[in-house]
Amino acid sequence: MTSRLVIKAGTLLDGKGNKSHNQALILQGECITNIVSISEFHEQTDDDIIDATNHTVMPGLVDGHVHTFKQGDPDEPYAAQTLELGDFALNSLRNAQHDLEAGFTTIRDLASIGFVDVALKRAIESGRFTGPRMRVSGYGLSMWGGHMHWNRGLRRGLDTIETMGVVNTPDETKACARYQISRGVDCIKFNVSGSSRSLDKRMVIRQEMDYEMLKMGVMEAKKNGLMTAAHCHGGQGATDAIEAGVDTLEHGHFLTDEHFERMLKQGTILVPTLCPNEKLFERGRKGSGSTEESWDWLQGIMEVKTEMLHRALKAGVPVAAGSDAGTRYNYHGENAREMEFMVLRGMTPMQAITAMTFTAARATQLDAFTGSLEPGKWADVLVVAGNPLEDIKVLNEKERILKIIKQGKILIDRQTKEPSCL
Repeated sequence: MTSRLVIKAGTLLDGKGNKSHNQALILQGECITNIVSISEFHEQTDDDIIDATNHTVMPGLVDGHVHTFKQGDPDEPYAAQTLELGDFALNSLRNAQHDLEAGFTTIRDLASIGFVDVALKRAIESGRFTGPRMRVSGYGLSMWGGHMHWNRGLRRGLDTIETMGVVNTPDETKACARYQISRGVDCIKFNVSGSSRSLDKRMVIRQEMDYEMLKMGVMEAKKNGLMTAAHCHGGQGATDAIEAGVDTLEHGHFLTDEHFERMLKQGTILVPTLCPNEKLFERGRKGSGSTEESWDWLQGIMEVKTEMLHRALKAGVPVAAGSDAGTRYNYHGENAREMEFMVLRGMTPMQAITAMTFTAARATQLDAFTGSLEPGKWADVLVVAGNPLEDIKVLNEKERILKIIKQGKILIDRQTKEPSCL
């Protein structure tokens, strides 16, 4: 039997909204075997003891929405014209490791290119590379001219099949979902609605995929035990996605109380992805390189999205955190700022932490294994210098993440200054 790794925690956050003090977290192999008070803990001869009595111990973070093939550089869409598929694969490895270094032991990649996300997931699982646990979705399904089709022309023919993720009918959606599944994805992503300003400055919500298409795609996913997600700003697209059984709605700027009622009935999780908007907004129009039109749109949604999040929380809709890392100025390794923005927009630090641990694990369908510190679950654990309940920003500072443990293995140790295995 393997020896035990015991973490003596001054403050322990379990990921489900509970806090306790002076606890011994006992790990053996890949899993947590027990949690007892330090006063009741009986040390065994070969125990490896980590003293975290002056620190916070919490679950490894879970990011429910990233794009590993993109770093977040503002000129990236143009640089993509000169990149080959191998470049994207190497970028994905680098970016996933940046996420791990920031304390993220699990990430969900919600659209990549050339199935490099599938390859990376397998490489990490096999031990060829160190990185976070990954849930992957291959290509996001979109209609011609839809949210994830308009910029494919910038990718220099890397899509060997132009219609790889482009669907326009229910049958095409079904076939495309089956193809994604055959390539090894964990999730089917749909693009169901976006928004823009009209000439008279009204905010217009544009539906893309409709109910019949979504139902076909969701049916194929469910038959194979896969999760589903939808890029969604609101409107009829949101209604159709919820009624079709999509598991998570991403972004959700203009969701209504009626949408929340439907989400509660269906068990749909909201992933608001605050980082993309907030990071651009804090840079200002010139600093973010925004056009007049895009800045006008951003200003229009900032207040609306904050108010939407307040109503979602009040209604009891489960909220999971996803940073959308890889979007413009939204760099990998800075994912924990999503919790900072959640607190800025009205959530408590504990709510934000729960959103980026247990509820995000629910969104990735891994909550039976990770996202909270409980006996029987994987030993995904962080040792943090400081108290994120008093200042959520401590989780943004990588040097404060002293130890990063994934399935019982210490992958990064900044506490004893041992070299990283990355």
